[in-house]
Order: sequence, then structure tokens, then C-alpha cells
Amino acid sequence: MSLDTLARWRALLAELGALGGALARAISTDDVIAAIATTMRMRATRAALARVDVTGVRGDAAEASAISEAGQLVVGARTAEAMMQTWLGRPLPGDARLLASPVGVAVLADALLPAVWDFDSDLVILVGSELAPVAEVLGDLGQRRTILLGEGSPAAISVASPEEVTAAVRTLVPNPPSQLTLRAVHGTDPALVERIADAARDALSDLRIHRNTVRAFSRTWLEQGTANLPSLARWPSVAALDGALANVPMVIVAPGPSLAKNAAQLRELKGTAIICAFSHSLKPVLAAGVVPDIVLTVDPQDVRYHFAGCDLSETCLVNAATVHPSLYELPARQFLTLSANCAIDDWIFDGLGEQATVGGGGSVATSAYSLALRWGCDPIVFVGLDLSFPDGQYYVSTSTDGRARAVVDQRGMMRVDGWSDGFRAMKAGGGPSAPAERAIELPGWHGGTVPSSFMFALFHRWFVETTKHVGTTSVYNCTEGGAFIAGMDHRPLAEIAPTLYSPVDIAATIGNARVDRAARAAKLDRHLMGYVIGLGRVRRLTAKARELIAAGDTGPRLERVERTLSRALAPLGFVSLLAQREVDRAHDVAQREGTTEEYLHASSALLATLAEVVESLEPLFRRVSHARRA
Repeated sequence: MSLDTLARWRALLAELGALGGALARAISTDDVIAAIATTMRMRATRAALARVDVTGVRGDAAEASAISEAGQLVVGARTAEAMMQTWLGRPLPGDARLLASPVGVAVLADALLPAVWDFDSDLVILVGSELAPVAEVLGDLGQRRTILLGEGSPAAISVASPEEVTAAVRTLVPNPPSQLTLRAVHGTDPALVERIADAARDALSDLRIHRNTVRAFSRTWLEQGTANLPSLARWPSVAALDGALANVPMVIVAPGPSLAKNAAQLRELKGTAIICAFSHSLKPVLAAGVVPDIVLTVDPQDVRYHFAGCDLSETCLVNAATVHPSLYELPARQFLTLSANCAIDDWIFDGLGEQATVGGGGSVATSAYSLALRWGCDPIVFVGLDLSFPDGQYYVSTSTDGRARAVVDQRGMMRVDGWSDGFRAMKAGGGPSAPAERAIELPGWHGGTVPSSFMFALFHRWFVETTKHVGTTSVYNCTEGGAFIAGMDHRPLAEIAPTLYSPVDIAATIGNARVDRAARAAKLDRHLMGYVIGLGRVRRLTAKARELIAAGDTGPRLERVERTLSRALAPLGFVSLLAQREVDRAHDVAQREGTTEEYLHASSALLATLAEVVESLEPLFRRVSHARRA
């Protein structure tokens, strides 16, 4: 443990002790607002304390002295925590009375949060439009993630059903909430509240590994990721360009209908900005006579039809680790790789000792924005980012799916018709079909509103929230149509284009990214063999634990096997996360100090899921490992 860590720990302990004194004074003077403000700060401080790792004691004199000083502060911090628990445990009037006044709304906001709370990442779910004022108060206090089943608060994502709660939670990436709290207005159907709570909890488990997608693509992703290992050894990841493209402009070209207005202007930007297209916007860009510098693909589906007939000889393809292997066989000048799908991709780069993660909010456009921010590109310019379908048009007409149309039925539900033969062939190969979505409206680029969908609205919100935290980076929305995105500077592309200038030779800089292919291949081979050995050990320990439970031997022997199993899972990355839902439920039973029967039921479900996961993965990893050594 470093002295810097100890200093941070002492400072937070001192802050918590001081806040306890402030809370005591507020309570003694009956100053409710001051007490609420203090408890909100205490929550954030306690969350910060929980993130400080004070393990790894060295035992030297300097550290021993620092720990001794911190010990005195711990007493004050514990007193403050006790004071806070007393305050939060006080009896309160009913919600209807609290909602009748601004002070009451603040009291209700304070009451619904637990004592430790991360305002940046943790999630509040409010059920009922009557609770919109609570969302407003929480937003003023810095709460970033609030979902409201109802309407009336720009500080919250408004949803209309448990299914939309699920969809909204799944966009909370790259840092999923570690906690959620739910409050329903008095009189809400208890069955509805339970459905919402279950949907949110399951979605949080899904979110940790994008399990909603994994259920559709798990086998495909794993097979494609392992099949791509030779390409991942051959080509560098996006980490190779970290720092090399700082302050270089990037123009992100999305395939929205408005791209038709300014695609031709992109020709003027070649060499002055990185032209970043997506697989779906590649054909419109090429049709305009523009050769993109990079084309980003993160979709694990077989999207080869996006590239059919395209000249890629002067383009770098940036592919996620688990894209269809054929995308690494395209005749591109160069490839870069990245992790775009959390742990399902990350495990590969862990073996290379690289951090190649590019987060996103569920679409390739959000991933492109995250990549530009990672590389330090400045300014960042968007075109074709409509997030809307004017007159039903879903994509720019020159795209592969340019005839796709958004159709809204009498119930206000939107579906997309008119997909290309290539799209239908891709879907025939597997994967989830696109569900109908609720049609909504978003603020328009030119004012007023534009037609949109629930999922587009979630992406829109992600862009708004991300743009709040880009620092001094200039972000321009030059789409000249579609949705207005708060925080971005909305200008015509013709106005921004003359101001763009690259301090480096873009093509040469990207082309100079190199790796030691032999060394990377050796690292991946060792990493893969480690998974083969580890999966075998997990299989044996899981079988032993299940045998003990079946025999009724639930004492110390089972505890030892479970501890050993937990240690065996730790280095296996996403393997243990594939059973995350069962892990969460077992942890919940332990936290609630459930009955022995509840514990054994949760443990049995977890072990059964782990057995299924290992049974599925072990043959795959063994086969790939043998093939690579052959």
C-alpha cells in the first residue's frame, strides 16, 4: 500500500468525520435542508472510501505511522456513520404529504438513497410521474442515472414499461451501476413494481457482460473470437495509436438520411481530418468519392454485405475482436483491433497485456465517439447522425439498406420494413430480430421536434451525457438534420470544414502502427493454454461441490471446495461472468443472511450454470489450443 493511498484514505476519513459533526449540528438546530445536503455529501464520501484499496501493507515505519494516524480518524468516521443511520432511520410522513412541498420532495429524495451511494454510476428507478420532482432534486444533487416510469423530468430517462426499463439499463455502459434503488408512488400495483425490480436486476446482470447479446451470440462470439486469434496476433490494437493522433480532427460519418446533404463535402477534408466511416456508411462515403481513413465495425453478425464491391485498398479496417472472421480477410490496406464488447472481447487482450477497450452506449456511433475521445482527437465532428427517420427514411439512400423504412402503427409502435436481401440473409444466419419500439420525438437540429424511437432516444441520451464530460475537446454536430444533441456545437459542415487541420500525416501515422507478431502469437498461445487448464480445474471443483450438496455434506468440506472454486474462477475473466446472474443471486442470499435452504438452492443453481458454461467452453478452447499448437 502506497503512502499516497494512505493519504487519500486519511483525507476521506477526516472528511467523513467532519461531515458527521455538520450533520449533528443540523439535526440539533432542526435544519432539515442542511441535514439532507450533508447526508448527500456523506454518501459520496463513503462511496469514495469504498474505492480505496488499503490492502497490501508493507509494514515499514512510514506506513505504520500513517496507519496509526488514520486509526484515530476511523473513530470519528464510525461516529459519523452512526449519526447518519439514526437520521435515515427517523419516521417520516407518507409520500403524498412529502410530495406536497419542495422540502418534502428533498426529504423523500434523501430517504430513498442508501447510506453509500455513487452519484455518477448508481441507478435510481422511480415509478410514477408524481415522482418527477424527486428526479429533479436528485439531478440537481449530481445524480446522473435515473429512470422514471412516467413523464415530467428531463433529469430522467422516461420509460413506459418494464421492457423499456430493461432496454434503458442496458445502455448504462461502460461502467454499469453497482447499486440500484427503486421507489414507487403509493398505490402502484405491487405486481408491476415487482416486474420492474426483476427487470432492472436482471438487466444489470446482463449489462456486466452484455448477456442479452451473449444469449444470442455467445457461441458465435467465442468461436469468432478464437478464430480471429491469428489476426489479433498479426495486427496491432487501437492502443498502438494512443497519443499518436492527439489533436487530430476526426469526422465520424454515420449513415443517417441527412448524410446526403454533405457527403460530397467530405472530399475536401481528406488529409485534414481522420474520416471515420462505419460498415453501414462505407458505400455512401465511397459513392461521394471519399476514401475513408478508417472503417469501424463492432457488430458480431456477418455484415460482409456492407463491404460488397467496395475498394478497401487505401483504408484501415478497425474491427472488434469478435467480428465475423471474414472481415479480417477483406483486401484492406491495414487492420486495427479493439475490444468493443466488454469481457467477451477483453479476455483476449488480457493475454496480450493490452488495454484495448473502447466503450460505447450500444451502437457503432457511440463506439466511434469513444474511440475519438480515447485517441484525444480534437475537434470531433459528426455527420449523418440523425437519430431520427424523417418521412420514414431510416438510412441515407446510397447505403446498402437505403430502402429501409420506419413504419409507425396506430399504437405508436415503430418497426423497420424494406431491409435489403443482404440484411435478410444475415438474419437468416441467426441472431435476434429487431423488436418493435415505441415511437417518440426528440428535439430537432433545426428546432422543433423530429420523429425518433425509444432506442434512438437512449443513444441520444448517451451522447448528451458523454458530451458533458469531454473537457476542452470541441464536438460539432454537422448533421444538418435529425436530432439536436445538447452539449455539441451545431454548425453546417461548410462552416467547420475550413477550420480543420491535422498536425500529422494521418495515413502515415495509422500505417506506422506495428507489432511484434511472433511475440503476440506466443502470448496468446500461453493465454489460451491457461484457459484450458483453468476450465478443467473449474469443471472438477464444480462436480465435487455438487456431489457434496447432493450427499447432504454441507459443512466445512463444501465451504473449502467453494472457496477453492472461487479462486479458480478469478483468473478466467468472462467465464465466471457468464454465470453472473446466479452469482448475484447467491451473493444476495448471503447478504440477507438467508436460510440454509435458500443458500443451498442458490448455490446449486450457480454450480449447475457453471457446469453448463464449462461444458460448452472447454471443448472449444481445447480444440483451438490444439489447432494453434499443431
